[in-house]
Amino acid sequence: MKIRFERNKTATVIVMYSLYLSFLGLSLRNTSKALIIFKDDKRRSYVSVWNWIQRFDSCNIYKRKRVSAFIIDETVIQVGSQHFWLWFCIEPVHSSVLGIYISEEKYACC
Repeated sequence: MKIRFERNKTATVIVMYSLYLSFLGLSLRNTSKALIIFKDDKRRSYVSVWNWIQRFDSCNIYKRKRVSAFIIDETVIQVGSQHFWLWFCIEPVHSSVLGIYISEEKYACC
């Protein structure tokens, strides 16, 4: 995905950091307040953050979907002389990986 800014009024790092904070669940106002750590003497309003979210919403960075069934399986792997258990969870309809976990014990809690 190639991201282009037309006017570059705000640095790309600041835009990406604000998108990251908003996707974590921070409100628009708190996200704009968190951007004060950048020492470029500009204050960003929550409207700027909202505009960035609207602009990059079509990129589908992270999309939630309902899972009706999943399969969990494990296998043992050897790294050097140690054995580890590799657990993975897949969704069978779209063949997507939902999660991966590595443990030193077979009956470890995920």
